[in-house]
Amino acid sequence: MKKARLFDPELLAKVIATKHIDPAKLPTKEELDQQTLARAQQAVKINHQRHYYAMSVWSGNIPLRFDFSNWDIQKQPNIEQAKKLGNQAFALAKQLVNSQFNVILSGDRGVGKTSLALAIMDQLKKSGQTVMFVSTAELLRLVNDKYEAPDVRTRLIEITKAMRSADVLVLDDFGTEGGKPSDRGFYRPVHKDLQTMMYQVANARCDFEHNEVKHTTIITTNNKKKQLEDMYDRKTIDRLFSKVAGHQLLFDEMEGVRNV
Repeated sequence: MKKARLFDPELLAKVIATKHIDPAKLPTKEELDQQTLARAQQAVKINHQRHYYAMSVWSGNIPLRFDFSNWDIQKQPNIEQAKKLGNQAFALAKQLVNSQFNVILSGDRGVGKTSLALAIMDQLKKSGQTVMFVSTAELLRLVNDKYEAPDVRTRLIEITKAMRSADVLVLDDFGTEGGKPSDRGFYRPVHKDLQTMMYQVANARCDFEHNEVKHTTIITTNNKKKQLEDMYDRKTIDRLFSKVAGHQLLFDEMEGVRNV
């Protein structure tokens, strides 16, 4: 039996003529291979991003979305301060595209800390980085539930693993898991298992050999650094809390306005 030809040269010539194709401009095999490899790498990158984002721990299991176009300074009585904070957050987001450092957003409840943290996270996600959002109050709930639910224990192992290596980790409302202060103004240490988890995460996100941040951590908190040190090991806070003034967004002059 005569073998079928892989292609018909005459038919190919007709297609080239009909479609007005310039054979000299057709990609080479090496170029086609490079294109295929680039598409495969992009697919892997997208799946990688989806994995980390899917590991996020949201309050009430409801994902939050916010970008810089949603930052409405008119909703805040102190318009100038709101504008300043928005600009500072945007500038930090641009810097974080090509560098790693920790960012702190601190102030009272409802002043827009989470909104700007989400906006920074959104910007970095668009740049191709892996991002993960964790409500620490919800994380504490999972830690408490794990003793009665084996599936929660498995989930916490995966969450911890993702928290250690995500390019960008947002710890939202960090400190609320410590509860209210005592009558003497001291905060109780948080759950031992949560302390251990955060210590491991903080260590993994540091490059001790070069004394610098390995992965970016963004924290929103209502608490001062000293209060957080009451709740956690001082080493944990020292490795997560930025000491650079320019990497701290202070909402002290802002008033509580939800949906800012």
